[in-house]
Amino acid sequence: MKYHFMEVTLTSINSLITRRMIYFLRRHRCRLCLFISGALSLLFFSHVASAAELSKAAELSKMFKPYFNYTVTADDNMMRIRDNLDPTNITDERIRRLISEGKLADVTNRMTGGIMFEKEISRQRFTADFNWTYTKFDRFSSMDNDVKGTNGKWNWFLGNRLEGNMGATYVQSLMPFIFQPGLKIIRTEQTQFFNGAWHFHPSWRLVGEYTRYSLDTGNSPRADNLNRVENRFEGGIDYLTPSKNTLGVLFRDILGDFTNPVRNADGTLFLDANGSLASNGYDQKEVLAKVNWAVSEKSQFQGTAGWIDRHNNSFQQRDFSGFNGRATYHWQPTAKLGFTINGWRLTSSMNNLTANFSQNTGVSIVPSWNITQKIRLEGDFSYETRNFDRFTIITDPQIARLISRKNTFRNAALKLNYNPYPGLQLSTSIYHSDFSTDAESGGFNANGVTANLQYIYGQR
Repeated sequence: MKYHFMEVTLTSINSLITRRMIYFLRRHRCRLCLFISGALSLLFFSHVASAAELSKAAELSKMFKPYFNYTVTADDNMMRIRDNLDPTNITDERIRRLISEGKLADVTNRMTGGIMFEKEISRQRFTADFNWTYTKFDRFSSMDNDVKGTNGKWNWFLGNRLEGNMGATYVQSLMPFIFQPGLKIIRTEQTQFFNGAWHFHPSWRLVGEYTRYSLDTGNSPRADNLNRVENRFEGGIDYLTPSKNTLGVLFRDILGDFTNPVRNADGTLFLDANGSLASNGYDQKEVLAKVNWAVSEKSQFQGTAGWIDRHNNSFQQRDFSGFNGRATYHWQPTAKLGFTINGWRLTSSMNNLTANFSQNTGVSIVPSWNITQKIRLEGDFSYETRNFDRFTIITDPQIARLISRKNTFRNAALKLNYNPYPGLQLSTSIYHSDFSTDAESGGFNANGVTANLQYIYGQR
């Protein structure tokens, strides 16, 4: 009986609650509907807002990619001091003392932070990069420097037949020590460019480009002769085969204008044979044939070759007319092995190290081996000669002691890359570099090792 009483009581209570709920719903159904609809709306829009915020965050991570790079380098001849270099020509007292004591080795720590920008609007593509770098030398501390760089580019399209690029770069860097051993020279390079291609026919296109380049080495008396502005004009026509190979002809004109006049060793102005102020300016015209050809599914050939004519404003002894060319052949015998062979014969100033343009002939081999999907081994072996045969007048006696008519460079490097996951790369490399010349100061020999860590946030 007790159990039966409890069952009846519970049943009565449930019935009472049910009746009251029905009464409540009938009486307040309008208010309840508003409350439920409001709650559902609030819940729905809160999820929409969260999804929108997530979508916006994802879009921003695609547009902006912060990155960081840290490199440690140990080198047994960091300043590229020559075998017979006279230390008295170096103005820094500490560096001069270290060289006299034979302490040429050093370790550098290089840290770079920056952010990359990528954005597509319809068919237009915009990219940019802003970065800052600080380099610290353990022994040659006077060489410590912090530099910055930035670049931006717009890959533009107009209709279905016109496309091209326009942009600018600004780069600060420590000038290499090859022809300026033991000197701290921060150079600033700026470039503005605009190019375009008109596909007036499925198999033909017209191409053109204008580039303005400027170099500023600051107030350094040992490098202000390098300051200059170059204006480069290019135009040509390409033929595109059905298999997308390219054959073309390119016409180029480079006008070089050096900012500072040529001076003698004592600082006086250098006069040419006519008694006028000498100038390192020049006008170089080039007519080149170019090819980009897929030889097979596993190999590709690229080349540019032709005739150049260089006329100097002063020092006609430096005028040059002859053949120039560059060729690259890439071969991928397997999915893991690759080889790239480069050859060149160019009339130029390598790395903007001198105001005198040399004839540079060289070859390089770059093998690569993808050991796994995340580990890659690369090599880089090069041999180059730089001849100043035509430049019988070198106004700077310091440069004359550092370079001769014939100079030979040999470089070898091995690099191991490890990518544990997208955006993160760890690498290490060893290298050897030597320079031989019959110049008064002699050549140099250097060996080194580097370790590098790079992380790009949002990289896929």
